[in-house]
Amino acid sequence: MTKRLAVFDIDGTLLNHAQHVLPSTLTAIRQLQANGVHVAIATGRNYKMAKWVIEATGIHDYVVCTGSALYIADQLVEQQVLDEHETHKMVRFVRDCGVNFMAESADELYAEDGHDLLLQKVISGSRTTVIHAPGYSLQHPIVQGLALLNPEQEKRAPHFEHLQFKRFSKLGVDVLPMAVSKARGITRLADHLGVATANIAAFGDNQNDKEMLSAAGIGVAMGHATPDVKVLADYVTTDCDHDGIYNGLQHLGWL
Repeated sequence: MTKRLAVFDIDGTLLNHAQHVLPSTLTAIRQLQANGVHVAIATGRNYKMAKWVIEATGIHDYVVCTGSALYIADQLVEQQVLDEHETHKMVRFVRDCGVNFMAESADELYAEDGHDLLLQKVISGSRTTVIHAPGYSLQHPIVQGLALLNPEQEKRAPHFEHLQFKRFSKLGVDVLPMAVSKARGITRLADHLGVATANIAAFGDNQNDKEMLSAAGIGVAMGHATPDVKVLADYVTTDCDHDGIYNGLQHLGWL
């Protein structure tokens, strides 16, 4: 039997705009699993932020931190940390901008200002809290950062050879190792599972899903995605509030 892998982003994909998992999405996941299809998550969240969605969906393989960390059968098997020198440079820039920064290990969150209301808004859908730990990223390796830089501030960022910014919303950017992406993460997962690229279906809606939609054998954009994301997909399904995952999988013939 041909091995297949279905991969889903969390925000705006597995979760609707009200931050709920639709019943049709749960039905689709259960049918995929019953049919022997591997099911995985690929998210910009770290494990702590993604945990409740992982548990709600019953998915046990996941690419977190936008590809910096990979879990298989609920075990951390790979991670890549940010360059230490450039992390220090980046944190100084963020501080000079007067905005908050959150350092992420694969499974914990450390904020320069753990009480910042804007940061609380950003992580509200994760159903978790951060640890107030100014300077954590200057003393410890991290797999991802979250900087509350607006687009104009991002344009003023210094050049980095080993770090990249990926905007998750108008409120801020994720900070990642240069070679990291969801596409790289799901490729590594597929290698572990023995799934060919042609047999990967990836669903997403945001800027950090672009590489994943392009690299997967079948890229499916959610109906509410912006045009620059949709153009990279092989198929555009309905939005996350209207059974997008279930309808997309039916269209593909995977259900």
